[in-house]
Amino acid sequence: MRPYQIGTAAAIVLIAAVAMFDRRDIFRFVVGTAPGDVGASWYPFWAAGIMGLAAVGIAIRAATTPQPTEGAFTGRESVLAVVRLVVPMILYAASFSVLGFYIATGVYMGFFAWYLGRYKVHWILTTALVTPLLIYLAFEVGFKLLLPKSFLYQLIPGFPL
Repeated sequence: MRPYQIGTAAAIVLIAAVAMFDRRDIFRFVVGTAPGDVGASWYPFWAAGIMGLAAVGIAIRAATTPQPTEGAFTGRESVLAVVRLVVPMILYAASFSVLGFYIATGVYMGFFAWYLGRYKVHWILTTALVTPLLIYLAFEVGFKLLLPKSFLYQLIPGFPL
């Protein structure tokens, strides 16, 4: 049994439950919405629900699988492996105000495809270009949800801000 994983999963279930409770208006019919419109609460509610179910699955797995005899951080190399993941994530989040969500995501995905995946150049470029495009189509076109944009988007003629 891994009590720290079970505790973390329980905290995530609690966060998901609070988020779902906050967005419970998904089940309330609102007059004046467009036919077929799922409303602003649809995505957060179900994302929280999926997150909560995943956390329950992690807790069950942590409770039923045997724990290794060696800890997670056995030496300097294992700590550095975490640092190698966390520092780029912090830089990615900090770059939103300058690069915007889509450019930052493309750079981040391309970097990790190169840095961790050691993929060939054509796969790195494909990942860096296709991932932000799919996110744009899903959120801005599909959900009509605007994500942070950079001042650089003004340089693209015809790009909707």
